[in-house]
Amino acid sequence: MSVLPVLDAASGCCPPLAVQPLAPPVAGELAPLFKALGDPVRLRLLSLIASTTEVCVCELTEAFDVTGATISHHLRVLRESGLVDSERRGTWVYYWVRREALDLLGNLLTSNTDTPSRGAPAPPQVRPETDQQQLISANPDVVRLLADPLRARIVQILADGPATTSHLVADTAAKQPNVSGHLKLLREAGVVTAEPRGRFTYYRLVPEVLQGAALHLADLAAQARAHSENFRAC
Repeated sequence: MSVLPVLDAASGCCPPLAVQPLAPPVAGELAPLFKALGDPVRLRLLSLIASTTEVCVCELTEAFDVTGATISHHLRVLRESGLVDSERRGTWVYYWVRREALDLLGNLLTSNTDTPSRGAPAPPQVRPETDQQQLISANPDVVRLLADPLRARIVQILADGPATTSHLVADTAAKQPNVSGHLKLLREAGVVTAEPRGRFTYYRLVPEVLQGAALHLADLAAQARAHSENFRAC
């Protein structure tokens, strides 16, 4: 059974983080999807499943240098999170992607350049060395970070503009050491940058990183649609 009932209720229930913060219950329901995608093996499994209408577990096992039991475990995580569904037919189990789940995550991570910022911060630094492929390759780390409800909430707040640790503590009602620890992880992953302004340090969200994750999920959804009738022979 899926741990994401919001998918069963309505597809695309949630606006982008840069448009509207998530309610705590919704953040708790969405976190398992990001956690499921935070493993490189599961992310590649999902891409293989999304690239066709459905695929036999026997073909998925052959694509990895890990045991069948390990693949079965990762597939169970994907299924329980609501990202894929499956059906047993005789000896084999067949898997297909739930396109509404990919659409939901892709829409959630889409950046919004029209979002007003808090105060009058300096324009973000340009990073010419960062290209789209580099952003996409880091997606497992990004989605793993967003699997934590407090970190996801911090990202939602920063989508409204740069903020200090004090702002984030006040907005999340979390303890300052916890907020600082999460900011450190987000900064190390390139999701946020720190900017000294007078006596304070402001934290700024890097929209390109979220956009890279959103594009990757959107590509998987597009693959699933394009190959919706591409049944593999067994």
